[in-house]
Amino acid sequence: MAEYAVSIVLALLVSVFTFRPLFSGRRSDAEDAGRDNRLRALYEARDRYYSLIRDVELDRDMGKLSEEDYSALMSGYKEKAASAARNISELEAESGRAEKG
Repeated sequence: MAEYAVSIVLALLVSVFTFRPLFSGRRSDAEDAGRDNRLRALYEARDRYYSLIRDVELDRDMGKLSEEDYSALMSGYKEKAASAARNISELEAESGRAEKG
């Protein structure tokens, strides 16, 4: 009888540790890797737009761009850089909530 009780207890413990990740709300390694890849891509995009903004400013200062072209390019690059920065913030905030939960 005691052997059955020990077997049942061991089976319950194994079940709890096996199925716990399914119910804990924790992100899987694949989701973490996907989030990290998305974050890396967003940081690269943001940095690329910052670099383009610097290049456009330099080209204007050197007289290679008209004010009209400068304004058009700057507004587009600034908008895209801001969008990437917003997405970074949202993804990092979402990640922080998931890790705390």
